[in-house]
Amino acid sequence: SIGCRPQTNPRAMAKWGEGDSRWIVDERRDGTNINGWHWEERNMMKWSRERIESLLVGVDLDVPVSEGRATVTELSKFEGDSSVSTRKGGKKFGCFDLSFTVKWRGVVGVAADSTEDEDEVKGEIVVKEFCSTNDEDEYDFAVSAKDGKSESKALLKSRVEKSVEAILLPKLRQFCEELKEM
Repeated sequence: SIGCRPQTNPRAMAKWGEGDSRWIVDERRDGTNINGWHWEERNMMKWSRERIESLLVGVDLDVPVSEGRATVTELSKFEGDSSVSTRKGGKKFGCFDLSFTVKWRGVVGVAADSTEDEDEVKGEIVVKEFCSTNDEDEYDFAVSAKDGKSESKALLKSRVEKSVEAILLPKLRQFCEELKEM
């Protein structure tokens, strides 16, 4: 015999409060996850909204100067889920499934430096399914234009559509990296 005691019932469970103290996990009043061993998830929606807003509002949408200019003016809609999960002492996973809308404002041509309302165009960029499980080529940027002369709307909308992916993707990548580090 090696010194092991035979179990009388191999299916018996340990009773509450019995057993090796090194393996007993007590409920803690402070909710502390000792050594980060158990799965822990933090809601990051507030931070995500603030970060997306700070990354995108004020961004120049790269319209050629001779044709005008357009910039993102506000984050008007923000929905979904965003969290950081930690497992076994430090393995972090940034998880998000977001959709949001940003508003943009542009002016056309020679009047680009003026503030005349008739040359002003306003629009939106809707980003659907910005998700941690999607590849970048799966992101959809829907651009719309309103409030302006039809020629101005058509020109700026086409220019914003051409540049939106190249302008916004680096900002969204930055968001992804920062969320992983939270």
